[in-house]
Amino acid sequence: MTTMRTIGSSHGVTIQVAAWDGVAAQAELSCACMFTHEVSSDGPQGGLKHLDDALGSRLVTMRREGSFTATRGSSLLIDHPPANISASAVLVLGLGSPDDWTPAVMGDAVAQAYLIASQRGFASVAFAPSMLDAGLDPGRTGDVPDRMMEALVNAIDAGARTDHHAQATKASVRTWVFDVGAARFDAVYQRFLDALTRATGNA
Repeated sequence: MTTMRTIGSSHGVTIQVAAWDGVAAQAELSCACMFTHEVSSDGPQGGLKHLDDALGSRLVTMRREGSFTATRGSSLLIDHPPANISASAVLVLGLGSPDDWTPAVMGDAVAQAYLIASQRGFASVAFAPSMLDAGLDPGRTGDVPDRMMEALVNAIDAGARTDHHAQATKASVRTWVFDVGAARFDAVYQRFLDALTRATGNA
């Protein structure tokens, strides 16, 4: 049974964490992130490798061949993933080079994923940062929950303001789940909880 916990909500969007990866995520849209290359020459590890394997090595093959190089801000939407992937669609977001990475890159990726999910009409989204899968030192990622939560809340707020002014159809996203590793679940949940408190100004 998957460990899942609700962090809170913003404008009717429920925000959760779950101990699953991009393959197992029970969401309409499963998002993963990818660098132009990994820190190690061994390639992707963990959940990103699991996702790539489930896709028949499509991600690393496309990156190697240049059809999706994972430059910062790029994206790849797979509308009809194989049946061994739980989600209806998979979105891979490019993070650029790990040498240039900062926590702000993850905030931009979250905002981009939320916008694409809203435009495509997805109601539930799971988001895997995939940083450690690429070999980033965990010591570099301490501020990531704050940056990702801030970006998510800002994106939700922007969508809510647009809805209020009737300039677009109502944002479709109702549930957002951050994918986390089971071994770090409790600690990461608390960091996201604190980050949501700060992002919503309730600290």
